[in-house]
Amino acid sequence: MKKLKFDSYDGVCFLNGLVFFAPVALLVRTQAGVSEHVFFLLQALLSGVIFLGEIPTGFITDKIGYRKSLILAQVLLLGARSLLLAAFVSRSLVLFVVEAVVEGIAACFTSGTGSAYLYALYGENGYLAKTAHAGNFGTAGFIISTVAYAGIYKISGMEGLLITTVVMDIIAVVCSFFLRSESSKAVIADRKEVQILAIFKNKKAFLFVISLAIFSIAWLLINFFYVVKLENCGLPVECMSLIILSYSAVQMLAEPILEKLPVGKNGKSGRGKLPAVTAATAGVAFLLFGVIKFRAAVLLLMLILPLLLNLPEYLLMDLENQFVDEAECGSQRAATLSVLNMGVNLVEILTLSASAFLTKIGIQWCFVFVGCFLMAIALLFARIQK
Repeated sequence: MKKLKFDSYDGVCFLNGLVFFAPVALLVRTQAGVSEHVFFLLQALLSGVIFLGEIPTGFITDKIGYRKSLILAQVLLLGARSLLLAAFVSRSLVLFVVEAVVEGIAACFTSGTGSAYLYALYGENGYLAKTAHAGNFGTAGFIISTVAYAGIYKISGMEGLLITTVVMDIIAVVCSFFLRSESSKAVIADRKEVQILAIFKNKKAFLFVISLAIFSIAWLLINFFYVVKLENCGLPVECMSLIILSYSAVQMLAEPILEKLPVGKNGKSGRGKLPAVTAATAGVAFLLFGVIKFRAAVLLLMLILPLLLNLPEYLLMDLENQFVDEAECGSQRAATLSVLNMGVNLVEILTLSASAFLTKIGIQWCFVFVGCFLMAIALLFARIQK
């Protein structure tokens, strides 16, 4: 496969990864007088806005085109980050609420759009490699912001972290105007109206919704709760930044791995049973991470968990787009993908609302349950692809 070159989409992904306040996102709210309880309510509000806005914004995206929708999402994200800065400086709960709503709308215009955009530009043959390629630039931005945040915070405090992030968002908006336009044939090839909800007559649709929901919970555990597991194994908090940087670097191996996938007849990607195999592998890793207490083994698993989760997730996104084509919903791809993503938002709302319960039953069992669900998904995909 031809080596992918850096383009404006990679640039937007990189700049979006430069969220300098991310390591202390909770402190942005609590230092402004927001309690942890209200913080979780704000996160639930964010997920609720995304849940309600998925379908309407999906239809808008299919009308105006993927490129324009991505530009609009960047503008809205800049507005949300500016509101977050204003809310922190003014200590205003009302502004924090408005920020959550605006960020939710921005996420709605992004949801499914990036995937649809890349599929329209690169087709089935090049979609996986480009998705992983762009994802690596986002990860690179995350690594840089994680390294830089401590210095910025020491020099200019929380305001410095927020202002630097807003500046990066301004550059991201400018960069988004240089995005390539998708082929009109890819979006308007079929103008007949399609009843999108009819896709649920196909059992595959439910499998995609359930799978996306499980992936969402898995990332929630990795991003927020893995620290508890590591601390229980005796690893000091001071090591967490190094661990985050290390697993982010390992995660970037997804691109070269996916690039090596063979190409079959008629340009079909030679995946075979890879979605099932990679999901099963991730499931076993999550299960072991939950039950094993040996420090070295836990640390090794933590370093590879994000990569193991990324691989089946990218493959699933590719299968999603193929499913949209099979269901003859290509002219409403963004709206269809948004419908499938709604299950994720619903699970996030329930998970955030039940966060206290999750910690009571034990974080290790949450990893075990997710591991079992991932293995069950793998079995279902194996049966479907026979």
